[in-house]
Amino acid sequence: MTEKTNDTQYNRPGCLWLSGRIQATQQVGTDKENFPIIETILVTPAADPYSHPNRYCIMSRSKLGKKDDDLAIECEVQCRPWKDSKGRWHYPHYLWVV
Repeated sequence: MTEKTNDTQYNRPGCLWLSGRIQATQQVGTDKENFPIIETILVTPAADPYSHPNRYCIMSRSKLGKKDDDLAIECEVQCRPWKDSKGRWHYPHYLWVV
């Protein structure tokens, strides 16, 4: 379930609060300064008994917890453009810890 608040401090464009349970975490690479890039899969509660829970992939520089830990965290949507071998640009979006 995505938490929502009326506090303007938390209503920044491109940012959102997520709360759920960690399903998995792993290091997926390193950045140009050789710091780790950690991927955490967060499962949020389903809206009702007939819905499936949402899963979010959150990127960070450090571990956010271990499997089955509950987590509430602010994330920012970021874009990392890249060019493929045919010269086409791609714009994948990621959630990064704020």
